[in-house]
Amino acid sequence: MIIQITKTRNELFLLKKMLPIWKKYADAFVFLLDECDDGTYEYLTENKKKYNILSILQTKRSSTDLTVMSEYRQKLFDEARNHSDKIICLDTDEYLDGYMTKEKLFHLLEDHKNTVFYLRWIQYTNKYKIRTDGPWKNVFSADRIGSYQDPCKFNYNILHPTHLPIPKNIIKIDLPDLFVAHLQWLDKKSVALKQYYYKIWDYVDKKVFSADTLPPSAYDESVNNFNWNYEFFQFPLKVSSNIYSEDRDITNDYKWKFIKENIKKYNIPNLNDWGMEIHGD
Repeated sequence: MIIQITKTRNELFLLKKMLPIWKKYADAFVFLLDECDDGTYEYLTENKKKYNILSILQTKRSSTDLTVMSEYRQKLFDEARNHSDKIICLDTDEYLDGYMTKEKLFHLLEDHKNTVFYLRWIQYTNKYKIRTDGPWKNVFSADRIGSYQDPCKFNYNILHPTHLPIPKNIIKIDLPDLFVAHLQWLDKKSVALKQYYYKIWDYVDKKVFSADTLPPSAYDESVNNFNWNYEFFQFPLKVSSNIYSEDRDITNDYKWKFIKENIKKYNIPNLNDWGMEIHGD
């Protein structure tokens, strides 16, 4: 059995579209809900049998403690290993695609114990176009599939841990066999909101907890001021390219509220919101 693990936070509008796609490679699911209050728990509970959801973990953050994302990932991973040693880890805005069948993937994981597989990370911008500027050309940074005969631990990381713990073996799977489709860059306003949210989160962690965080310039480099290069991609996007803008008010997003609350609380200056009017006064 191949289990997919996913940590999600108030992304029910994505989950509803992604679950049928995820079933192409996953036999069962384990979720960790990170302070969800948008009906995600209720939806997953109602659809447990339909999607073979084995566990729905929940976590609640404390404003007085430093949030360490690698600890969340470890909790999710360990729960999945109670059921299987073959694990896929995807964020809510990702899915696997390619010519490889589930049966072939299963046997690949069976034949390569204690191995993490690195895949191409494809950045869709519409149905047939992908982003290829900067670090996004031919990138093999998607650690989303692993076979874990033995227990394995994540390295400590506050905000951006690996998706799976790294065992002793690493193998690459190339196109067109299998790749990770990423939806992040489909909507520029949503991109700006997400990246600016990380800027503010890092600012607060550094100020309150003296944590070692990324500088705002790291997110500027990722966004590249929206000056992107594009290429045609042979695998069409499996969801609507308007998935982020359909029936969604961005000002109701938890990231928007977090930004507004904390810039006021800590008198945070504009860290460069790319002119998207996210920071505000």
